[in-house]
Amino acid sequence: MRTKLLLLFIPFFTINLTAQCWQSVSAGGAHTIGIRTGGTLWAWGRNNVGQLGNGTAINSNLPIEISTNTNWQSVSAGNSHSIALKSNGTLWAWGRNLAGQLGNGTILNSNLPVQIGTDTDWQSIAAGDEYTLALKTDGTLWAWGENIYGQLGDGTIVNKDVPTKIGTDTNWQFLAAGSTHSLAIKTTGELYAWGRNNTGQLGDGTTTNTTAPIKIGTDIDWNAVSAGNGHSGALKANGSLWMWGLNSTGQLGDGTTADKSSPINILSITNCTNIAKGTQHSLVRKSDGTLWAWGGNASGQLGDNTNTQKTSPIQVFGNFTDWQSVTSKVSHTLAIKNDGTLWGWGANLYGQIGDGTNAAKNIPIAVSCPALDTDENAIVDKINIFPNPATSVITIQLTENLVFDRIIIVDIYGKTVFDRKENTAQINVEAFASGMYIIEIFSEGKRFQSKFIKN
Repeated sequence: MRTKLLLLFIPFFTINLTAQCWQSVSAGGAHTIGIRTGGTLWAWGRNNVGQLGNGTAINSNLPIEISTNTNWQSVSAGNSHSIALKSNGTLWAWGRNLAGQLGNGTILNSNLPVQIGTDTDWQSIAAGDEYTLALKTDGTLWAWGENIYGQLGDGTIVNKDVPTKIGTDTNWQFLAAGSTHSLAIKTTGELYAWGRNNTGQLGDGTTTNTTAPIKIGTDIDWNAVSAGNGHSGALKANGSLWMWGLNSTGQLGDGTTADKSSPINILSITNCTNIAKGTQHSLVRKSDGTLWAWGGNASGQLGDNTNTQKTSPIQVFGNFTDWQSVTSKVSHTLAIKNDGTLWGWGANLYGQIGDGTNAAKNIPIAVSCPALDTDENAIVDKINIFPNPATSVITIQLTENLVFDRIIIVDIYGKTVFDRKENTAQINVEAFASGMYIIEIFSEGKRFQSKFIKN
């Protein structure tokens, strides 16, 4: 009887809580990288050059875990490469590398994460189409990869296959890497740009490329930037939105399709806190938790339940007021809500939304939290947890005499509270909050699963 009750319980748990677990996410060209609460790394979508990082070249329309590490801190996806930062300050990359965008001193693709040098003081990252920008904890700016338009900012148009320091300034704060141009904000609130400028995307009033950072205007209250494919956007401290560059599909949001070579204030929307750019569209999150989009919409990337382009901001379908963050690069969009649920829409030919299909969506669709999904192959009748309910220490007992390879415990909100590679039958749960937990044991190629309650 105990076994039957357990089998009935787990699917119910999974259906109601599968999505509540995402910490951060980054949309690439046709793939997506995300970090779960608990520090695990996941990827899905196109994988033709190893951009998912799981050692294969097979696409996936569902999130798959990359490595078994639990200290991933932030991610950024390029067109076909991925960059990730660990909590120990080390930097890792994988995927396409023909221009040196992985920064490991080669131009060879990698389908597994490779460490970039040995430095442990990396702080933030931004992946462009075929290049990468990064900041260190000392405020210095570094770049590598493709540089044919000067998008690295080192004063040349020569590709770099290792991190190259840009100038000597130590007060860089925010970065944005577009298709072939870059934006950055200093701690002084000043805005800088460099790289390609054929559509005015640098915002300096010209269409002339530049190979080194140039200051845009004289304002000192910029606090967020985002770079697309030929267009740019930034937010000021007062929440105002400013756009410039290519506007062929209305991606600037000013009600026209005319390019702009200097920042213009989009007066129709205020109180903005986050900004994201796709190839031909743009999005912002407002302080009230609502999400707004405009520009090209052929794949439904605006999420407004249509496929019609918009030249002014419109609210994303659902009128939700609990959006936390948003990301987009080409023509798919992903956003996280305050409860940790992940939602996707737009292009999905390679499964880059992560909803288990390859069909485009023009409204937000929930993306599952894979670690809480019950594996059909999990053996749920050969594991005992006692005492259950527990107050301090639990003991794990398998009916088979097997060596434990890994133990994972997940709470009801999808947060991984315990993840160890060790052979132990006892775990101290005294510090756990009261509630219900799912425990998974990996042993000799088998997976065992059960539940317990902490008093």
